[in-house]
Amino acid sequence: MKFSKGVVNCRIAILILAAVLMIPAVLGMAGTRINYDMLDYLPEDMETVAGQNELMEEFGKGAFSFIIVEDMSGKDVSKLKEQIEQVEYVETVVWYDSLADLSVPMELLPEKIYREFNTDRSTMLAVFFDSSTSADITMDAIRNIRAVCGKQCYVSGMSALVTDMPYLFVKSWLPNTKINRTGTRSADDSADHVFFISFHLVQYCTSKK
Repeated sequence: MKFSKGVVNCRIAILILAAVLMIPAVLGMAGTRINYDMLDYLPEDMETVAGQNELMEEFGKGAFSFIIVEDMSGKDVSKLKEQIEQVEYVETVVWYDSLADLSVPMELLPEKIYREFNTDRSTMLAVFFDSSTSADITMDAIRNIRAVCGKQCYVSGMSALVTDMPYLFVKSWLPNTKINRTGTRSADDSADHVFFISFHLVQYCTSKK
């Protein structure tokens, strides 16, 4: 009873104190970047972590993505492959011309193999990075690849999913917010804040059940 009376009597002082404490809290939130590299939160002896560490140490490859290219000639796809290879943190890009010259028609491949990587309108490239699946530099590389590829290409894979996740949070919370296709660092920061708030809201709601 005494405590409740004390809170009521000192309500103005408590509100002022709360407002003052919110300043460093907001500054801290704005200056803190969320680490989306999920493997950092897993134990080192887990098979997923051990497998990626082995790939990085033995082959210099960690993350990978598949790029679907639509309505583009073989020569243009080959040029696009060369441009992607110039993106920082891209280790290798694999496509048909990595195995055979373009003068050899892809249709000469066995039907089963051809259909695994091609359709009537599209073809697929495999991109390997020299960084881990969800590292910041990998996400930067994904954004740069999207900037190079344009609207005829679709980047898929776990690294692309992790890159898109902050923007999906922003769009779900702020549907009128305009975010470009490749993403920007400022948009990334906003997405971090939305992700931070939504994460703790989910935790709070879950604990109440």
